[in-house]
Amino acid sequence: MATAPQFLTVEEFDKLYGSESGWEYWYGKAVRKPVPDKLHALLQRILMQLLSAAGYESGGEFDFKARRDWQPRPDVAILPEGDERYPTKLSLVIEIRSEDQTKELTEKCRNYEQAGVSHIYVFDAVARVIYRWEKDLVATQDLALPNGSLIAGSAIWQELQAAKTRLKMTLS
Repeated sequence: MATAPQFLTVEEFDKLYGSESGWEYWYGKAVRKPVPDKLHALLQRILMQLLSAAGYESGGEFDFKARRDWQPRPDVAILPEGDERYPTKLSLVIEIRSEDQTKELTEKCRNYEQAGVSHIYVFDAVARVIYRWEKDLVATQDLALPNGSLIAGSAIWQELQAAKTRLKMTLS
């Protein structure tokens, strides 16, 4: 992840980058998120649809005002009830791996945990692996939701393959 060179207060970050997509605030620095590719976009949409079918409202790429010194923009998260414009508490977040960002994702998961997020996942769409954060990234088969229900990993990958097939057919 690229970073802007100077130390910024959260107010300075909001003024300079708050309205731009692809930037997060990490400990006084503006950090550039990797640009998502088509596979990332497809998986992000599929995950939001599956969360909706499970009864959750979800969104992605919004400001999570987790702490004053760390404000990420999760790829996908269950949105909390209430009127706050920017959530300060989340129960589930999903990051979709882009490029070689294992170190950054491990740090991000650790920060999510410290911010009180109980369900933290990383999806690798290329390798078709789901990782759950349990003090480290641990491969898992399914997406466990805060209400105790599961979304089968096999169903997620099947949906992704179907979307890829449809996209190929459309472009041919």
